[in-house]
Amino acid sequence: MVKTSRLLFLTVAISFICMVLASCVGYRNDGKQVTFHEWNEASGHKVTVLDADPATFEDLGDGYGRDAKHAFLEGNIIKGADGKTFNYLGKNYAVDVNRAFHFDSIISDIDPKSFKVHSNWLTEDKNDFYWNGKAIHVADKKTFVVIGDDDDEETLWAKDKFNAYYMGFPPVPLADYESFHPINDHTPFISRAGDYAVDKYRVYYKDHIVEGADPESFKEVFISVGQDKYRVYYEWKATKIKNYEQLSIIGDFRTDGLYVYTDKLEVLEGADPHTFKQIEDSRYWYADKDHVWHFDKLVKEADVSSFQPVYLYEFYLGKIESRGTDFWYGKDKNHVFYEDSIISGADPSTFEKIGFEDCESWTVFDKNRIYEGKNSKALQKYLRDKYGRKQ
Repeated sequence: MVKTSRLLFLTVAISFICMVLASCVGYRNDGKQVTFHEWNEASGHKVTVLDADPATFEDLGDGYGRDAKHAFLEGNIIKGADGKTFNYLGKNYAVDVNRAFHFDSIISDIDPKSFKVHSNWLTEDKNDFYWNGKAIHVADKKTFVVIGDDDDEETLWAKDKFNAYYMGFPPVPLADYESFHPINDHTPFISRAGDYAVDKYRVYYKDHIVEGADPESFKEVFISVGQDKYRVYYEWKATKIKNYEQLSIIGDFRTDGLYVYTDKLEVLEGADPHTFKQIEDSRYWYADKDHVWHFDKLVKEADVSSFQPVYLYEFYLGKIESRGTDFWYGKDKNHVFYEDSIISGADPSTFEKIGFEDCESWTVFDKNRIYEGKNSKALQKYLRDKYGRKQ
């Protein structure tokens, strides 16, 4: 009984708090001034006094308002809006006598008299359709359809009898209206209409035609990667790869035993697929029997046998701890490298990157100079203890 009473009390208390907070949000007009009230856990109750005429002010809902001169969104003047003719249409779209608005942004070249809102994402006027406030540039409005839910941000494709449309990109000529449809994305953990579409004659990637691709066997196998019965495609470009599923993964690279491929499935020139590997499990540095790469940039002067990424160390509670390998710096017995370039004069035997407790960021240095960071007291002590001198 006690537990039930406490639960009832908490429920009533929470409901009351919610009602109080709700009453603190929105416009207030006391006849002398208009204010907009906001509340959140971080900053609490915030009040904005509007440059508005209380006698003509109207609360239009969803944070919109107007008086005889201005239109407002959450207490702020919407620049370029005519308050006298401003009309909120819902779903964060509005018009005045001259233009249309999405939130507080002007939608270019809209006809406000014929402007209609279909969903949070799709609108139209007598001239065009618009996705998220941007013109789709539809060639034939009568045959235009969005393929999928027009109120879903992840809907990507539309069509009319002339073109295919990937939202936010230029149109691409369509081969067959009736059979055109997106291909479901087979990327792991993602379920949506993907970046590829087909009809019975062609394969499309966003605003490009995938030349030579077979629409009947085509599928999307990874983000921006397609496969048909002949080969693999990256975006709209054919690659040398025959079967994506048979590729082996080496960090951010792939190999089919014949070539090593970058993340864009381009051949990494000069790489030996049989000896290519990550250096000490770093995602940034790679090598084969003859070469070193920083990602896909060849480090021409690097000595393979002695090359290693620079290690990250950090002082914590007076003790130094390893933090893995560095993104940018590497070294061999002869040189220190920043990405694929030699750092002139740097000493590889004493080159280090450490986070000291009295510094805001990493300090990069050798026994002779500092390359990043500051000459802190902790660094001076470290150099004195290690090399018997001050930096």
